[in-house]
Amino acid sequence: MSRSRHLGKIRKRLEDVKSQWVRPARADFSDNESARLATDALLDGGPEAYWRVLSQEGEVDFLSSVEAQYIQAQAWERPCPPDTLGGAETGPKGLDSSSLQSGTYFPVASEGSEPALLHSWASAEKPYLKDKSSATVYFQTDKHNNIRDLVRRCITRTSQVLVILMDVFTDVEIFCDILEAANKRGVFVCVLLDQGGVKLFQEMCDKIQISDSHLKNISIRSVEGEVYCAKSGRKFAGQIREKFIISDWRFVLSGSYSFTWLCGHVHRNILSKFTGQAVEPFDEEFRHLYASSKPVMGLKSPRLVAPVPTGAAPANGRLSSSSGSASDRTSSNPFSGLSAGSHPLPESKQNKTKTKQTLWFLVAFS
Repeated sequence: MSRSRHLGKIRKRLEDVKSQWVRPARADFSDNESARLATDALLDGGPEAYWRVLSQEGEVDFLSSVEAQYIQAQAWERPCPPDTLGGAETGPKGLDSSSLQSGTYFPVASEGSEPALLHSWASAEKPYLKDKSSATVYFQTDKHNNIRDLVRRCITRTSQVLVILMDVFTDVEIFCDILEAANKRGVFVCVLLDQGGVKLFQEMCDKIQISDSHLKNISIRSVEGEVYCAKSGRKFAGQIREKFIISDWRFVLSGSYSFTWLCGHVHRNILSKFTGQAVEPFDEEFRHLYASSKPVMGLKSPRLVAPVPTGAAPANGRLSSSSGSASDRTSSNPFSGLSAGSHPLPESKQNKTKTKQTLWFLVAFS
């Protein structure tokens, strides 16, 4: 009697969708255990182990050549025993489906627990909630609204805080806009870069001779995507593909645009502008990513604290001191101090300023 052939989840669905006699099944979004076993095998034993598990599990080759190369290139050994990862049972380091039993599911998840969010922000007043919600979409083909110009205009018009999450940053002109905003107008800038793009950013800084001394009001930090943990303990991190800018906590620019010359001149991109309550998810995502980021250049540990409304903020976006006493510049009252490179305005001019800004960042050195 012939033994029925085992089919992996993807292979079975492929055969079903190819057949005109099989009725459509209910959508199944559960995890694919065969794919998990094969990915673990690729991490532990390379392509041969990967193909062996696919054959044993009756599954199709679900990874592109680029994805397989990425996984192997990014893999690293575990820093802790595998029994601490996801609660999975410790077992021998195997390379096929017989040694990596499918009975116990080992989740694809980031290592450890989710980093603690900065709760002080959650209860703070959020400037964007005062504005009307709106969404505007721009395409590269719209010559009247050049995407690169929109990004640069956003930077030049920011007066207090500029937050940037980016995968690749090599556009020197945009970097000059940021340096000018930080060093000439006192804008605090926090850039979260994908870990994979840090080398290119540092290469740009080396070419134009930019060092930490030029980044007095700027924090450049790196962040990774989710971390896949194999049952053996080997793992690899994903990339940051999100890209957005938050200007003064009032509006967001988000889309496919990267800070590169090619994106500005030849690549087709899309950019969306959000205001009002639509800004909140970006605010929360940035807080989450910042909590797990690491310093690269500039300020090593700017603290993110609850906003303290200032009675009157100068139009140039700098923090001014409402009192000249030394006690007002202590850490217990963080917003009383001046940001790096700023100068206090005369009290008469401060009183004439009607704009009330809420700042979300405090620059502090570790």
